[in-house]
Amino acid sequence: MKKILILITTLGISFGAIAQQAPEGSFTSFHVKAKNPAEYTEFLRANAEAIFGPQGSTAAGVCVTASGHNYPGEMFVWSAFTSFEAQLSGSEGYDPYNVPKRLESLRDLVYSANWKPIKGFELDPGYERATRVVVSPENVPAYLAAGTALESAIQAAGHDFKLGILQSIGSGPNEVGTLMVRGISRDGAAVGKLVDEYFAGAEWGRAYDAFVALQDSVANDAYEVCEQIYTAD
Repeated sequence: MKKILILITTLGISFGAIAQQAPEGSFTSFHVKAKNPAEYTEFLRANAEAIFGPQGSTAAGVCVTASGHNYPGEMFVWSAFTSFEAQLSGSEGYDPYNVPKRLESLRDLVYSANWKPIKGFELDPGYERATRVVVSPENVPAYLAAGTALESAIQAAGHDFKLGILQSIGSGPNEVGTLMVRGISRDGAAVGKLVDEYFAGAEWGRAYDAFVALQDSVANDAYEVCEQIYTAD
């Protein structure tokens, strides 16, 4: 499966500098209540070109909540774009309420969100810890630096691990005031190994403690199983 690399950029000393140096690209997430997440995913996979192609997505996929549900059948469809301009332009040509009856019957709409990565990461979906956190604006530069240090420390310990941090833009009350932090591992066993190592006193645990110490609060914490089902030619 084709991977998309969102480049990691140098951190600035102010939030304005971070905004100017943020990685290229953006994402949308389309949150639904699926009657059968597997069946919904397979329908999207079988019709991926027709659904995601007209939107201008470079890649798309799904994330199904494994634990920490807000409601039964919780999942979302994500799409990646080369820029926020391309994302919003593509959204004008897609009406989520005007879809085939079969697709409509598979899910109930909950909300949609727009995302700008402010710490780069390699798009390689897997078993992901998704945390929505509140970080004071003055602490955001240090938080991004601590996230980069945490990612490096876990990778240096031999783990296949990526850390993404994203900011929502124009996403309504569900996402306002928080950052999305995604810790990405290959599978559930890999995630479990990280947890076991941390509580056993792993050296990289100090980097984790420094990272979370900069958070003011946690608004939501869940595990999600993610996959990519579409890549543009």
